[in-house]
Amino acid sequence: MANRMETTFQAMAEKGEKILVAYYPLCDPLIEDQVAWAGTYFENGATVLEMGIPYVDPVLDGATVRASMARALEEHDVSDAFKVIAELRTAYPDNILQVMTYYEIIDQMGIEEFAKACAQAGADGVLSPNTPAEVVPALDEELSKHGLINLRFSPYHLTPEAEEDLKQNARGYIFQQAVDGATGAQPTVSPQIGVNVKRLKSLGITTPVVAGFGISNGEQVAEAIGMGADGCIVGSAILTAIEKGNGAEFIKSLRDAMPCFSK
Repeated sequence: MANRMETTFQAMAEKGEKILVAYYPLCDPLIEDQVAWAGTYFENGATVLEMGIPYVDPVLDGATVRASMARALEEHDVSDAFKVIAELRTAYPDNILQVMTYYEIIDQMGIEEFAKACAQAGADGVLSPNTPAEVVPALDEELSKHGLINLRFSPYHLTPEAEEDLKQNARGYIFQQAVDGATGAQPTVSPQIGVNVKRLKSLGITTPVVAGFGISNGEQVAEAIGMGADGCIVGSAILTAIEKGNGAEFIKSLRDAMPCFSK
């Protein structure tokens, strides 16, 4: 079964286009009209809407995303998040919708039910960076039954185990951790991005490697891509821009920073 994410990325690669994964906070009251704001993301250059399911203890996230999830959980739960995803799929049938979740939510629902809920809502893929290694194959299997991709999170410090898993199983895109720590805006871009991207590509991996964690402006986007990344993931900085009232302009600035080299 063809996956919307893979077919889109293949077409982009042929044109030399880069991938912009933009974090989208499901059920956060900061986003007053969830459907309209998703359109704003896409219209201003987001390739993938990375839809964060709110969780009570988001240990991998920095203060901005933690606050967003706390706001969402004041009035909403996981079932509401899936309802929003379904609304977004109805409104944007051709765009890439990706779930970002903590494994604890998957565990609470059960892998089979979680995969079914993602598919019924219309998601294209799932990223769950803290899923235990021994559970990953089962999650791969259940998501693939519904045509969804279980995206891989590549650690800042690559290990032989991570490299082998990425070689064998990475599909869609690889989320390359760009900061040795939690998410949140950073003043600089680590050169480790380039080291890791070069290493993964030297292993024969053709899945796009997209850098995320800490990337917070167009200059850093351009710098990460200059190191070889196939795109960037931006989260906290987008939420901050929305809070300041310039979310649309900020997302566009990220897209504008991405060079496109025609082949």
